[in-house]
Order: sequence, then C-alpha cells, then structure tokens
Amino acid sequence: MKTKGFLKILIAAAILGTFYTGCKKSDTTPATTSTDDSQTQQQSASDQLQAENESNQSIDDANTALNGTSTTRSSSLITNATIDSSMKAMGMITITYSGTSADGTRSRSGTISIQIDTTKKWHTAGATVTITFNNYKVTRLSNNKSITFNGTHTITNVNGGTLATIATNTPVVHKIRGNDTITFDDGTQRTWSVARTRTFNLVGATITVTLSGDTTVGGHTNVAMWGKNRANEDFYVSTTTPLTANVVDNSSSPCLFKPIGVRVFYGALRTLTVTYGVNQSGVAVTSGCPYGYKLNWINAAGTAKQVIIAY
Repeated sequence: MKTKGFLKILIAAAILGTFYTGCKKSDTTPATTSTDDSQTQQQSASDQLQAENESNQSIDDANTALNGTSTTRSSSLITNATIDSSMKAMGMITITYSGTSADGTRSRSGTISIQIDTTKKWHTAGATVTITFNNYKVTRLSNNKSITFNGTHTITNVNGGTLATIATNTPVVHKIRGNDTITFDDGTQRTWSVARTRTFNLVGATITVTLSGDTTVGGHTNVAMWGKNRANEDFYVSTTTPLTANVVDNSSSPCLFKPIGVRVFYGALRTLTVTYGVNQSGVAVTSGCPYGYKLNWINAAGTAKQVIIAY
C-alpha cells in the first residue's frame, strides 16, 4: 500500500498537534465584575492540555527510540536530541534534549530515561516500559511559557504491535499510568497523576487517535488526570466523550490535529466543561473541520460563562 511508508514517519509530531492549545480566543461573556473568573478557567484548561500534550510527546519520542525508526516529520529520529542506547541490552535508553522541536514551535531540555521490560519485546502484547522525567522542560517559543516535568510514567502495550507498523483494523493501544511533579513558568509546582489510554487505528490512509480516561477517583469516572491546580484546589478531568482526531499522511489537510470530544473538570473552583470540535459560534460540528473548542461554566455570581478558543 503506497501510503504505508508515509505512516511510519508520522506519529510523534502529529499527536503533539492533535491536542495542542490554540491561541485565538473569543469570550462570548466578557469580564464585567470581580466575580468573573474567565482567566482562571482558561488557565486551568490550558495547563492541563499543555501537560498532557507534552507527556504524550515524550511517550511518542520513547516509541521512536524503542523502534529505532523515525516516527516524526524530521529526517532524524528526534530533532535536537541524542538517543543513548548503549545500555539497551540491560534495559535502559536515555534521550537528552538540547534545542528546538521538529515543528519549530517548542524548545526542549533535560532528559527522559526509558526502562525496558527485558522479559518481553516492546511489540509484544502486555510489554511495559517506564519513562522517568529528569528536569524535562518544554518552552513554547511563541510566548516563552514553559512547563517542567519530574516523575515517572509506565506505558503498557495492551494488544501488541508498534506505531511504525500499525495495520488496517488492528489498533495499537497504550495504557498510561504515572505521577508527575510539574513546575509552571511562574514557579508554581504541583503533583499530578495520570490514567489514560491512547488508541491508534488505521483505516485506509487515515490514522485515528483516541484518548480516554480510564480510572475512577474522587467519586468521578473516566478520569484521565487529577491533582491540584495553580490555586492549590483539587481537580479531576473526566473524559465524558473520548477525544478523537485524525492523523493523515497529507500534511496540507485542513482537518489535521483538530480533536472532537468532551471533558469535564471537577473541583477547580467550579465544574468546567470543555467541548472540542466546535464552529465559531460554539456549535459542535457534524461535518467538515472544526474551528476550535469551548469552555462552559457557572461563575460565582451564578452567571453562565462561555469562552471559544481557536485551534
């Protein structure tokens, strides 16, 4: 199949784009009183998305290092990074970052270490790897905002296979569990936990990536991430409808990396609903490409609030 070769160099940069936060904002209920908390709610949603995006990107880089083949749009395995596999026979690979990412939007530093389960090959069902973040710092070049990770994630290859060799109607499923100490650009430091599943499907020339929360915590189901936000308040992110996005081997497609789905943030000041895949009026799209995503909540004064953000 002609498109199969392209698919092998596709995933890592694609998933980054899939769930990355947009920068254009349309607040349909602009701030008029001190009870308005639009900025707080946008910050809460943005922090979670950025943390999840960068966590996923590091996992994609780990897959690249494990496979020994490129799954990025760069000609090298991982742009501005060194893969040390000298200890691979003993189950350890280390990636050291030192510059701009392949898409030119972020700068990265620090390391991630990949501990391999030497009793099973990574492509085998049930195989696991543990990723350890060591001052892994990512800075957005557009605004110089950064996020730094220290902690560990364990990845289970549920049904076997690899992203580089994904086949039609044979999904690759990765279950992720982890705990991170996250430091934001303002110096705020928080500990967050993750429990999510990423499912990759190939149908024709299209790879669909679905991300869902898969645990129950704090009385909430389908939770993908939880911890304390910058205001030191408990939050739980539930994937009411799993996020799904298309990844296609035609990078000019206007619908690439634009997810559709619903998440609910519980406990961060008030319940916040995030709907991905809407038009400029905030209506969920049923055909064509979505404009962005919207945030909905009730503020302290009892007023319904909505913010629409472009992808």
